[in-house]
Amino acid sequence: MKAIDVVYVLGTGTAWHNNEIRFSLRALEKNLKGFRKIWIVGTKPEWIKNVNHIPFQDELKQNADGNIARKVLRVCQEKDLTAQFLFINDDHLVMKETVAAEVPPFHKGDLTSFPESYFQQSFWRGRLWRTKNILQTKGLPTLHFDCHVPMVMDKKLFPEAIMQFDFENNIGYTMKSMYGNVVHGNSAPRLKNEKVTVFKPMTATQLTTHIKECQFLAFNDGGLKAEFKIWLCRNFPGPSSFEKASLQMDPFMEIFTWLNSPERDFRTGCMLFDKYGRSKKIKKYLSKEATRARYMKLEHQLREQLNYL
Repeated sequence: MKAIDVVYVLGTGTAWHNNEIRFSLRALEKNLKGFRKIWIVGTKPEWIKNVNHIPFQDELKQNADGNIARKVLRVCQEKDLTAQFLFINDDHLVMKETVAAEVPPFHKGDLTSFPESYFQQSFWRGRLWRTKNILQTKGLPTLHFDCHVPMVMDKKLFPEAIMQFDFENNIGYTMKSMYGNVVHGNSAPRLKNEKVTVFKPMTATQLTTHIKECQFLAFNDGGLKAEFKIWLCRNFPGPSSFEKASLQMDPFMEIFTWLNSPERDFRTGCMLFDKYGRSKKIKKYLSKEATRARYMKLEHQLREQLNYL
């Protein structure tokens, strides 16, 4: 089995205080086989260890894909980076045993077959529309490779492919579709049922049914609500070898840990609500001696608090 490196690129922060990559790394360590080193280009959260880090600032305005491409170009200059590497986002999870070097370059159809209304639904899709147009202008295939799954890239071919585009100009182009159509073109396989997404709030029951048997899972801020965070904590409970012991826990993780502790000490729970809760009236109510009614109120309030963290 040929071992290849894994590359993440990160910005200056996320909606969940960088816990997204925490769980991506946990899933990767559990399910991804045949990888050598982890590289992070950009800002590295202080709790991450055992990775190669390249600091890199985002300098392009309104061009997120351009900033990502610049980071990947930078890591491609590293002599120690394997010739091929797996590019993965912090909001991607590997959900079943997968060999890193064998991840296919999936696409999800020809961009010219998508209705014009598809490209008008978000700022990012406007960038995808520009990508479709520039690919057509260059006489290249127009497949949609930006489909929220990891992708194996070649550190020699990546710069050759990306530098064919003026990707830093205006709002830019989408990186994977630039690279995929130059390097793989129409030989790439179409994505079928290998991936599921969590792009909207779901209940615990919906998540269990929805996520079953997938190889890759992608999520965004719209899906990153309390129930999905709880699902992540329960399915990937232990720290990976890429996590330092943290002196200060994330608020969500701190409350979740208390709620799942067999003891659930009343006073410790009250301290948590004092720290993160909003209602002065409830804080005053909980400040008195422990009773069954107050304990039940505390537990309910902390569970509700998870929706706001």
